[in-house]
Amino acid sequence: GLPATATDRVCARLSSLFPGIQTYPSAMACGLSAMNPVVHPAGVLMNAGRIEYSHGEFYFYEEGVSPSVAKTIMAVDAERRAIATALGYDLIAADEAFYRAGFGPRGDLWATINGSLMLTQLKAPGSLESRWLSEDIPYGLSTWHDVGAQYGVGAPLMRGLVDIGSVVMGADGWATGRSVRELGIEGMDLDTLNAFLQTGSAL
Repeated sequence: GLPATATDRVCARLSSLFPGIQTYPSAMACGLSAMNPVVHPAGVLMNAGRIEYSHGEFYFYEEGVSPSVAKTIMAVDAERRAIATALGYDLIAADEAFYRAGFGPRGDLWATINGSLMLTQLKAPGSLESRWLSEDIPYGLSTWHDVGAQYGVGAPLMRGLVDIGSVVMGADGWATGRSVRELGIEGMDLDTLNAFLQTGSAL
């Protein structure tokens, strides 16, 4: 959480309500650990025609996340992890995160998804007017890209997905997203950012 110094205290109060709750070094590390922006925009945009034609009547993970789509998702994930590394965080890859979450057997992302008894039962969104784009692009990929840019990490695939997704959504994923300015960290060097994340103050 923010400030990170309160994490242990908050976790102690929540652990009885949410057994197995996981903590992160900071709110930034937690935000960069979200899997939905890694998986959903690439998966939905690469299946856009089928979603519109069938109104989501297919199994998104089993049929939609083919090996090529899985490779694209993992490329987005590599950009996410590169941004995290620049900020000092060593985050696990998406395929390992899916395995640790119990979604399926250990392997590459496609193997884990294909072997999942749960994910393979999930249908695609019924239309492209879905939070899988309207949430995960402006508040996921757009934000991550902006953070990466501030700290010298390029994320061209994220940028491409935001640009294409903006056309599909009919809304500017950059303008509606959370930028570093809206996060209150614009212009902060890494030391100042880390102090802010730990204490809640940049002073």
